[in-house]
Amino acid sequence: MNTSRQGIYLVLLAATLWGSSGVCAQYLFESYHFSAGGMTMLRLLAAGLLLTLLGILQGNHPLAMFREATSFKRLLIFSVFGTLLVQLSFLITIQKTNAATATVLQFLAPVVLVLYTMFSKRTLPGLMTFIAVLTSLAGTVLMATHGDLSSLQLPVWGLIWGLISAGAAAFNSSYSSKLIRQFGTLPVVGISMLIAGGCLIPFCLPGLHLGQLDTTGWLALGYLVLVGTALTFSLFLRGAFLTGSQNASILSCAEPLSSTILSVLILGVSFGVADWTGSLLIILSVIFITLAPDKQRAKTTLTEL
Repeated sequence: MNTSRQGIYLVLLAATLWGSSGVCAQYLFESYHFSAGGMTMLRLLAAGLLLTLLGILQGNHPLAMFREATSFKRLLIFSVFGTLLVQLSFLITIQKTNAATATVLQFLAPVVLVLYTMFSKRTLPGLMTFIAVLTSLAGTVLMATHGDLSSLQLPVWGLIWGLISAGAAAFNSSYSSKLIRQFGTLPVVGISMLIAGGCLIPFCLPGLHLGQLDTTGWLALGYLVLVGTALTFSLFLRGAFLTGSQNASILSCAEPLSSTILSVLILGVSFGVADWTGSLLIILSVIFITLAPDKQRAKTTLTEL
């Protein structure tokens, strides 16, 4: 098997597992009444510890980020407004809607980056990017209204938190670039997860009751942390390295698809024609942005944040 094909399989596996982690989170919410904050805290602390240790084993030095005031400040901002907000808002969206809807709404992140570039730099997008923006907006409207433009079918706060999740994901991917170039991916992401999880301890630890978990609950929580966070992240990084970032971006569209299919099959979530159509439109918008000729220009501008 050549390395490019191996990379494709790894990215597809990572995207599928990522999608399944949202379904797992919804199961924990519904069956064990977890709070979004408590689940976020556990997920970040455990996955952050694993990724940091993996980075150390690979020869990285995570504490190097603490020695420079500028880098440390950037790390704190990234940890709170990137890592913490993207994880917390995603789980809150699941709690208020469902895993499939939350995953699709967070998939609007590339469109948020494009819109930010348009307004902050006063630049017009290329044709492909413009079509992507319109497609994503149409998909969001379809999902929010179920095709009935006279009423909002999604819970208002579910939609709001979903859009916050997309904005946080956009910030998360753009703001971290300088840190990652300087210190490496695993140390930056691992330490940021530990900081983000640590921020939640005073608020979420007192109300956390793990005694309610039975064997199935512990297995679900372990899957969410070990497989749905740490393993998937490592698989995606390796796959993207082998197959290229553009291919990885397109293949990551398997994430909302897997989340939607698993939500319908396992949790019995109702997904109508309008929901499926809206989801596919949002996924298409990401593909359009990935293939757009001006994609690299937008990325360069945003990483200067």
